[in-house]
Amino acid sequence: MTVLLPFVVNAGLNFVLGLMIAFFLGPAEFGRYAIGAAIVVLVNTAMLDWIKLSAVRFYSLKTRETQPEIRATLDCLIAGISISLCALLLAAVAAGVDFRMPAMMLAASVLAGIGAGLFDYHGAIARARFLDAAYARLVIVKNLLALILMVGGAWLTRDPTVVLLGGLLSAAVALVSVRKTLADAPLSFSAARRDLAWTFAKYALPLVAGNAIYSLIPLLNRSLLAGAHGFAEAGYFSLASDMGLRLFGTLGATLEIVLLRAVIRLDETRGRRAAQKRIAANIVIVLAVALPAVVGFWLILPAFDRMLVPPSFQGRFSAYMALLLPGFAAITIFQAALYPVFLIEKRTLVTTLAAVIGLCVNLAIVAALATSGPMVYGVAQTAAFLAVLAITAVMALRSLPVLPPLRDCGAILFAVAAMAATIWPLRDRFDPALELVLQVVAGALAYGAIVVICDVARCRTLALLWWAGRRGRRA
Repeated sequence: MTVLLPFVVNAGLNFVLGLMIAFFLGPAEFGRYAIGAAIVVLVNTAMLDWIKLSAVRFYSLKTRETQPEIRATLDCLIAGISISLCALLLAAVAAGVDFRMPAMMLAASVLAGIGAGLFDYHGAIARARFLDAAYARLVIVKNLLALILMVGGAWLTRDPTVVLLGGLLSAAVALVSVRKTLADAPLSFSAARRDLAWTFAKYALPLVAGNAIYSLIPLLNRSLLAGAHGFAEAGYFSLASDMGLRLFGTLGATLEIVLLRAVIRLDETRGRRAAQKRIAANIVIVLAVALPAVVGFWLILPAFDRMLVPPSFQGRFSAYMALLLPGFAAITIFQAALYPVFLIEKRTLVTTLAAVIGLCVNLAIVAALATSGPMVYGVAQTAAFLAVLAITAVMALRSLPVLPPLRDCGAILFAVAAMAATIWPLRDRFDPALELVLQVVAGALAYGAIVVICDVARCRTLALLWWAGRRGRRA
């Protein structure tokens, strides 16, 4: 499927991007850059993400033909909020408001957040119209340019502001490359409807409030860590946090896009119950991908740290990453497996409540254990995300008419345990490159064999049917 290509490219380039920026900036400047990058995520999530989510839920090939006012309203909202944010930023800088960071870096962060919001919105439009080639072009152009401009800026200037501006420019060029393909009609304020805008707000803002809190947690932890232990320590934490959020965020988004399209189509064509049954089946698929990815990454951390992490971050990166990985698993499972339950039912207030509780857990742990050292911030962030998963899992599973097949879930856990038993004896035994290859290959074979033997999510059955159909067509 063409829509998967950009995510494969995105995951690889995001790894390279973060590591190379960290290598050229060093721990202290990377700590400053990471705070700016967290502001980018917060601006995008808090101010613009609700429009993207509304596009995912309300805009489709069918509504494009029958209700053109939906796209007109979405376009006017995204344009109006982007212009308003730029005006507020200009007024704040002109008034000399003290944000406890350089004005240029703040401006670059806010503008990059707007660019990220526009990028995500147009990506949602492309997916809604099944324009997989345009979506692939959008993502690949953005990521390739980000690799060139952001890493190049870090190498030439060692300035985090320049790196942030490189990210903004890469998003802008990517949007220009697909502008004509994704346009329905010229922007028309007269075609937009206030009642639709209110419908979008009621649907998406509770969910966005939750997402904004999720993005606030890393920003808060980085800022507190920098204040208590210096920007270098914040840089160590931020590299692990950024790498994990990018990798597992990409994994969650990939699964969400591939699985959610079928759920929404079922909801439109066969009804709510059919869509909910598909969500229950999809939970198994998410667990089958997310759990081995998290456990496998933890097992290969020593070799990964020695081979790929910049020398000035080695040791500290793996220490933080080991603490943060359970939280990344929780967010991936929530995003890809549980979020569709609340999206389909338009019951998004639950996610906001879960996010508030997660933030309170984070703050409580930091306040109680602040004197225990910098590692407490990793513990607090993971505990917050696990709290979110626990709350949303209980609410989501109670809403579904059927539970995920317990046999498949048990088989996945057994396969992950077998993978861990295979990889563990290989740790710290060989040269990092050889060790990494051996661990990945051995772990994948062990896990894949058990999943196929147990026919998890009917993978063996479907593969045999596909092969039989192919042989029949050839005959």
